[in-house]
Amino acid sequence: MRPAIASSVMASLSLSLLLLCGAAQAFDIYALGSSATNCKGVDRDKIFPARLQEILRSHGLEATVVNGGIDGDRPAWMFKRLPAALGVNTRMVIFEPGPNDPDKVYAIEYAEKTLAFLRERNMPTIYVSNPRMQTEGEGAATAQKYGAAYFGAYAAGIPVDREHWQFDNDKSFGGSGKGAGGHLTAAGCLIVAQRMAPLVEKVLLEKGVVSVPARH
Repeated sequence: MRPAIASSVMASLSLSLLLLCGAAQAFDIYALGSSATNCKGVDRDKIFPARLQEILRSHGLEATVVNGGIDGDRPAWMFKRLPAALGVNTRMVIFEPGPNDPDKVYAIEYAEKTLAFLRERNMPTIYVSNPRMQTEGEGAATAQKYGAAYFGAYAAGIPVDREHWQFDNDKSFGGSGKGAGGHLTAAGCLIVAQRMAPLVEKVLLEKGVVSVPARH
């Protein structure tokens, strides 16, 4: 084989191997939740899943964060739609059960069923509680019970002002009913994504989804 041809073949093989390695490292994260996950009222390129995906990719992770947040959804409905939503490339689920079910006992029952389902499938999971359903202590205990990582309450500690909240429904997500709460703005959703990213990266590494730490 002539040197020029051999060099061309080797270059093609190297490129093919590089592409195969990149494809092998690509994976999906499914964000299951309510309007909090979906960032109701926010431009689609600025919602929590999109922002989280941006951050992870900027750190060298070929992750696609799939938005499984549906406005008004409840844990029982999430549980029913979850199996069909998990794809062959899904390597993690972020589960936020929301505040929409008026029956707290029923909501927690199905939140736990969802976590049990994911544990049975050895799916790395991050659990995000809601203050209308559980205290953070209760949420942490629920996550531990099913081997999930615990993020905390979805919007805990985010400043209650017009920059971060839409004030469209002030009793949602633990709002006081006196102007606090509602759905997050784009700025609020970005804060959740920024807080979530380090935990996602930690769990991915611990569970062997990635073999090297994310690049910062």
